[in-house]
Amino acid sequence: MSTAPSDRAQARRQQVLEAAAECFRRRGFHAASMAEIAKTAGMSPGHIYNLFENKDDIIAAIVERDCEDVLARIAEFRQEGDLLQKMLAATEQAIDKHSEVSQAALQLEVLAEASRNAKLAAVVYRSEALVNEKAQELIQLSLGPRADALPPEEIQGRALMLGVLFNGLTALGVRRPNMAALTPLMAPVMRRMLNVILAD
Repeated sequence: MSTAPSDRAQARRQQVLEAAAECFRRRGFHAASMAEIAKTAGMSPGHIYNLFENKDDIIAAIVERDCEDVLARIAEFRQEGDLLQKMLAATEQAIDKHSEVSQAALQLEVLAEASRNAKLAAVVYRSEALVNEKAQELIQLSLGPRADALPPEEIQGRALMLGVLFNGLTALGVRRPNMAALTPLMAPVMRRMLNVILAD
């Protein structure tokens, strides 16, 4: 069965993104050249320029892809079952993922570049806003009718706090502490964010 051109193009884009991510982790955003990315991807630089305008375009696509992955995981939590228990069960896996040195290094590289690059900063901001919006929906869903007892600002603050917790794991991952020590502590913190009203 033949693959549609759009599917082939999408597969090639993913191939470039994986190669670029590897190069950015290994050499840094500015030191990694398009030629190096092309070699790692196993294609010509010209082919990459047919898919992406430049390195800024590539790293923006990496941010958007990672955002889509997070949104997909959030959507899975909303499927049938006890939302709080499903999220608590996923905590250890999330700690492992966020503390991978290679993944952490790439995310920090992206944030560093976003601090200097307005176009990339806008992409990061949009992605974070989308994730925060969906996290707020999860918190409201977990609290059920009790969510009405909280002002919108607290719902937003709780969603931001969850982001702080997991983004903080990224920074810690590069320093390689004993991340396993966090696992028993993260569950009650998440339970507080997801299922506790202070007046209870």
